[in-house]
Parts: sequence; C-alpha cells; structure tokens
Amino acid sequence: MSMRAAVIGFGVTGESVVRHLRGRGVDVVVLDTRASRQTQFDDVSFMWECQRWPGLSVDFAVVSPGLSLEHCLVAGAAAAGVTLCSDIDLFFDAVTAPVLGVTGTNGKSTVVSLAGHLLNSAGLSCGMGGNLGVAALDLLAPEHQCYVLELSSFQLERSKQQPFQAAAVLNLTEDHLDRHGDMQRYAAAKHRIYHHAERCIYNRQDPLTQPQDAERVVSFGLDQPPSTQDWGVVESRSGAATSERALTRGTQVLCMTQALPLTGAHNELNVLAACALVDEHLSFTQIRAGLGAFTGLPHRFETVAEVDGAIYINDSKATNLGATMAALAGMPCTDQVILIAGGDAKGVDLSPLADVLRGRVREVLTIGRDGPALGAVADQTGVAHRACDSLADAVRAAHQVAQAGDSVLLSPACASLDMFDNYMQRGEQFAAAVRSLTANASDAGLT
Repeated sequence: MSMRAAVIGFGVTGESVVRHLRGRGVDVVVLDTRASRQTQFDDVSFMWECQRWPGLSVDFAVVSPGLSLEHCLVAGAAAAGVTLCSDIDLFFDAVTAPVLGVTGTNGKSTVVSLAGHLLNSAGLSCGMGGNLGVAALDLLAPEHQCYVLELSSFQLERSKQQPFQAAAVLNLTEDHLDRHGDMQRYAAAKHRIYHHAERCIYNRQDPLTQPQDAERVVSFGLDQPPSTQDWGVVESRSGAATSERALTRGTQVLCMTQALPLTGAHNELNVLAACALVDEHLSFTQIRAGLGAFTGLPHRFETVAEVDGAIYINDSKATNLGATMAALAGMPCTDQVILIAGGDAKGVDLSPLADVLRGRVREVLTIGRDGPALGAVADQTGVAHRACDSLADAVRAAHQVAQAGDSVLLSPACASLDMFDNYMQRGEQFAAAVRSLTANASDAGLT
C-alpha cells in the first residue's frame, strides 16, 4: 500500500517537495489558501483556496517554510494528530553525502555561495542551495560529494535536529519578530542547527551565536584567533612603518585582507566563516585559489556604476536592519554616503541604525511603508533625510545631492514586499534607474 502525504503551501519549496515525493511513489495532495493556478503535475490532487484542514487521511504533511506554525492549515493538521515535517527532513532522509549548514540573520547567501564555490573549484562536486536559490530537495544528485545549505529560522524551527557535518550561525540581530514573537525564540530557532552537528562554528564578535554544550567548537572573528583551530585577523608588519592585516587560522596565514574579492569588515567575517566550514575538506592552497576566483552575489553590495564621480551600490539583499548596519559599518567614517532605505521593517525597532549613520551618512532618502520610521531615526542623529515616492525618485534625488567621491547606497534595512515582488526586483529597478542617469548624461554630452 503506497504512502500518502499532504503538502501545505505550494511555493518554490512546495513544488520541490511534490517532485521529490512523486519520484518516490508517494501519493500527494497539495493544500493552499491561494487561488487556483496552472501546474505541471497531472497526477497530484490540489485543494486551492483551502482555509481549514479538511480532515484528510495522510501519513504525514510537509509544511512550506513560508507558513507559520499558527497558519490555519498547519494548526489544523497538528490538531488532527498529523505528523508534520519539513523539506529539510526529507532531504536528510535521502542524502548520503556530508552536509554543511549555514544560518544567521545576515551573510548566509554569501557564505553558502563562497563555501560551495571553494569546494567546487577544488574539484569536489558540491550542491548548494536551500533557502538560497535551488530548493534543497532539487539539489539531490548521486554525483554530489557534499552539500552546503542555507537555512532560515522558519526551516529550522519545524525540522528535526539534523546531523550536519559542520553548522554555522553567522550572527543574530532582530529579524522576523513579527513571526517569532521575540528575540529569544528567534535565536532558539537558529540554534537548532547546532544540535547533532559534528562541528559547531560561531562568531566571536556575536556572543548570541555561541553554541551551548557542543563538543567540537570552532570560532571566527576580526581579532586574533584564540586557538590553532579558530579563524581570525591579525596585524602583519611589512617594513618599518607599514602594517597589513591577514586572515589566519591560529597563527597560520591564509592571505592578506586586501587580496580578498569582497570588501568591508562584514565580508571579512563571511570569508572567515566559509573557510571554517570547508576547513576539513580543503588545503590552504585550494582555499586561496578559490578565493581569487570568487565574484560575489547579485544585489549584495554590488557596484552598479559610477555617475559624475559617485559610486552607486546595489545592496538590495539587505532586507533587515543588521544587514544595513553591517554594510554601513564596513564603510569609512567620511560622511560621504547617500543612503536609500525603507520598505517593510517586519516589526523591528530601527533606532539602532543611528549608531552607524553618524559620521558616515550625509543624507537618508526613504521609501516604502516604514520610510517615516527611518526618517525619525535620521532626525535623532541630525542626518538630513527626505521622503521619496518611489525608488526611481530616490535615485534621482541622490543624483542631485551626490558629489564626486560619494557612495549612493541602496541598503533598505527592510523587506521589499510592500513595493516590489522581491528584493531582486527592487535591486533591478535601482540598477535601471542608475543606468538611466548615465544614459541621460550621455545624451546631454556630459560623459
């Protein structure tokens, strides 16, 4: 007798679950509260606009990470005694190769992409994805020798405690409190990645990331490593008066920081975390070679263009306060940043942004639902601010005030869904608006 499963929520993850289960002969019924739409699955039952658990007889239900545990269908299934699981649980049931896991508030995508790049560039076949890009179940392939997964708090809170070969919590700042309720529950969800991990990797700069009761612990930070297995940054003298900074494991130098493909202190931490993850798979020579060929991610501190001597930077992937604070903290205190920010702050207090506005940002141009809250933070610090009706208006306003040597930074500190389909669309519209500045300048004979 074949098994029968319910899939609750039919987004990108839900589709991957259906493909995985049907490929293993499991009968599937999909439940979604949204309106009906076309699908590629002719052999799957769909219940659209479903607002309550319909009393199905199923062996288990797989819950999409975008749905809270209080969602009407999820809560109804639980109340009916249905076993709930996640796509990550199905992934671990099927996988045989080692899995490296990454979570945290910021930097996850960069660290996963870099770690996967380092492994692949050294000749290993590595599947990378999860909350980033390709859904975990769609990564499964017999040729892969290892996997690197990005995991959100939503995925971790509903998954079993899985045996990662190495697991990293990069940082923890307020995010998704509209879903988790408070910082304690948010942090607890993130820390589930450490349970049963062979190696637990944490950030010395952020005590909230430190695992409790773990046997093998590795740390990374911007200071001198406390042991031979930890990663950090040390000052290296080259000549009587010149001091350079080097990335090291213990006292062993990996490379100088100026050789890194990514700029900013936050990216130094990302590189250190990725190195700690792949440490047991690669030599220093392999890591150095891979670092030299890494180019970074779209919409993550990505230079779009230089217009009239000002650099325009797309950091649309900064969908929370911590990401924007990290981006600004990595820039010099020269008062030469025009910051474009705003959107849906997801219930987070934005006032800590004041600490990094001072001395770095000359003007804040706000957009979106929580733009007024950002304007109030700018007021507290004495930084000029202006409300803009659209992102294109903000780019035009930035062009009016930017001077040669300035940086115009789109780093919203907020989610995008109040104005855009996603952060990618937001970044693409920013880039298009910047390109229109260069086109207009060219038409006027100014370039």
